[in-house]
Amino acid sequence: MATPTPSTNTPQKQHLHNLSSPAPRSVPPMNFDSPAVLNMLGEGGVGMGISMSGMGMSSLGLTASQLGRADEEERRRRLESIIALINKRKGRVSEEGIAALCKQEHIELMRDVKGDGTVLLVLGLGDEAVCEISLLNEDVTSVNLDLANDDDDVYKTSGSRLLKKSLLPPPGVRKINTTLDRFSLNLDKLMNMDKLSKANAGIPCYKAIFSVHASLKKLFEHEKKLALELIGSDAPNASYRAEREVLCKKSGRPRMNAGHCLGLSLEYWMDRRHLIPKKAQKAASLRDKDEDETDSRNLEAYPEEADPDSNRIYSLTVECESSPSSMYTPIRIPDSWIGDDIEKAPDAQPDADINNLLLNTPQSKIDWLEPKPTYLDSPSQGGDHEAMNIDNAPGRLPNIRFVAKFNPPLVVPLSLYVTVLQSVGLEYNPQELRATTFVGLALRPEEADPGMSTGAGGHTPEVRSATKVLTIDHAGNESHTTHANTLYVPRLEYARTLDSLPFQHPRQLVALLPTFRQYAFTTSLVQDVFGANAPPKAAPQQNPLSPPMTPKDDKQRGLQIDLTLAYTSPSPKLALHFPHPLSSAPETPLPSNASDFLSQLLAQNILSSSATAPHPPFRLVVDVGENAEVYISEQNAVDAETGASKTGEAGEVDMEGVEKAREKIKRLEKALDVCGDLGIWAEWIRREVVKDD
Repeated sequence: MATPTPSTNTPQKQHLHNLSSPAPRSVPPMNFDSPAVLNMLGEGGVGMGISMSGMGMSSLGLTASQLGRADEEERRRRLESIIALINKRKGRVSEEGIAALCKQEHIELMRDVKGDGTVLLVLGLGDEAVCEISLLNEDVTSVNLDLANDDDDVYKTSGSRLLKKSLLPPPGVRKINTTLDRFSLNLDKLMNMDKLSKANAGIPCYKAIFSVHASLKKLFEHEKKLALELIGSDAPNASYRAEREVLCKKSGRPRMNAGHCLGLSLEYWMDRRHLIPKKAQKAASLRDKDEDETDSRNLEAYPEEADPDSNRIYSLTVECESSPSSMYTPIRIPDSWIGDDIEKAPDAQPDADINNLLLNTPQSKIDWLEPKPTYLDSPSQGGDHEAMNIDNAPGRLPNIRFVAKFNPPLVVPLSLYVTVLQSVGLEYNPQELRATTFVGLALRPEEADPGMSTGAGGHTPEVRSATKVLTIDHAGNESHTTHANTLYVPRLEYARTLDSLPFQHPRQLVALLPTFRQYAFTTSLVQDVFGANAPPKAAPQQNPLSPPMTPKDDKQRGLQIDLTLAYTSPSPKLALHFPHPLSSAPETPLPSNASDFLSQLLAQNILSSSATAPHPPFRLVVDVGENAEVYISEQNAVDAETGASKTGEAGEVDMEGVEKAREKIKRLEKALDVCGDLGIWAEWIRREVVKDD
């Protein structure tokens, strides 16, 4: 990776160009990042520019008595949501609970008792799958998943292990409190595949998923081999490092039945991927007496599953869903989606796909194939009713499409959300526009979204938290320090949550992964400090124009870390402001009503008093580029005068000093990429600066 110079702006290039808008030419383009789009909702506007001025309630046919029913309707709606939430609970793991679940989901159940007291429950999941569960004294001893399609034994083996895992108590949960929620979600997936197959003349949905998995696996192994050659096979943890390089920087890592998710998962990002525990120690320490050999081998093959909190994984689960073939390209079941040579020949013609030409990514070198459509076979002999079913007539396309579901859901800017939909052939409906923000969706989902209460040009409330951060001094002694964190979002930027995305070809997903990684990494950095796990700290109510209130006791407050977030594409920006370790003066937080990102960071009325101080506070601006590449575009941790002329002669530059400055900035970027934690990174910078001095 080429390292930018200290004076170079962000080398990030916009990877996703805005495609043509589906709106008519007579409709002016709409800026989805601007709060003015929703001002009509708060100022009496209805629809697109229709004003409510001069229209009274009586002219609309509404009376006071009718308006009084709004509270009753709201109470009824809340009560229905509570009842729906209660109905989602599937009971506890037991023979009786499994039987009740099968009755609720209309699943055929057979019960058999063996001589040693083992109870065998056979769950008939349609024509596609059968699940056998063995229980001894209400303890699940084994689970066996059998499919009608014998093309992929790995799916059945790993699926059986995953279903058993979903019936066992998670770490820290007692057996009596283990519910059937996770098991029920996986059963729903199996039943959905059977329903889709029956509604489309028995087309094998499993075979379609297996075909995508085989092609992505072929691409993964090819890229892993290339990465291993660069790393060196003799390097420590070379195989794991190469695998995670492909996962986080290339086409992703496809896995069948990974984690708690049944089906095909394309993993595209891992937090703290550089931290690889010793697999033998981890597997031995976490190996439970109830785990079989398959579970033990799985821990050794994927050591990140031993510590999911540190190595959190972002993935896309590939599934099938019902969709009219006349509206969207249906599923295809080819022998392969990719050529045998994986990459195109140097003299090959460029891809004619307009999306690949616009994106211009390294993935455009992949030799993707364009399979022919898959048509329905002749309907089975099921009587006149089956013969009269037009949807099952031979020669028709299946009413099924591929869909990728985000695990976990990914929050992105609204403008990027629209562009992603357009890249897969969908149009965004402006009527679905909602005033939601990154803070409301990713950090404080249980509270009122700031976008609902803040208009254009209004004051954006700040988010606060207090965290404990591990620090290590120069002698190697470990300790914990408290950080008082404050997040500012000076510009109100609307965001949406990506939870599912239909697609026609696997190359569409691979081409979007670099952008998804940008926001997965940014979200992880901010959530670790201000997310639901971090205890919130309410901000005092004050006039936006008044100076911020500073706690009287600096020791109780902790080290003040101010973070400013600019979330819009093409690259999210994070600005950190924290005190120098040798500075004794208390730091004043940045104002929360600054209108511009850089003006807030470099506001002279705040920093002028500390600019002339011997040890001014640190200020760093981090740009998160494609594939979550970290770039520092502004900073004062590295001496900017290192590259100045030492001889004093005009026009002369100390190139050796410039190179040293570049290496130091590159080291700062690498440190954030490795640790993946803003608090630890700030403490590391404070320690390194004192060491250099």
